[in-house]
Amino acid sequence: MLRKVEDFPRYTGAVETVTPLGDERYRWEVRVAGVRYEWVVEIVQSDEPERIAWKSVTGISNTGRYRLSPARGGTDLQLVIDYTLNSFLLDKTVGRVAGPVVRRISAEVLERVRERLASESA
Repeated sequence: MLRKVEDFPRYTGAVETVTPLGDERYRWEVRVAGVRYEWVVEIVQSDEPERIAWKSVTGISNTGRYRLSPARGGTDLQLVIDYTLNSFLLDKTVGRVAGPVVRRISAEVLERVRERLASESA
């Protein structure tokens, strides 16, 4: 499911569209607090199903990775995202808001993924 990033709009209202561009590149369009953001990322590492890593090639400068590992009764998911807004003031201001927003969106995505997996196994 993590590799099918074009399905992410199903899991959170913040992600408007994810468009595959070919060559492991995807255009993301996200709306947070009424502001629309757009960037293109490229998958730079894919050790499925354990790890996927990306970096932006346009738009908001960001890198990130998912790491999955077996856990008692399920799977642990670790998500790391680093970004730069190319402005110290903007970085500092957005930094206060970004953490809680990313955590909220991540929780929403995980809950909807759990619901989908539960419905598929029922």
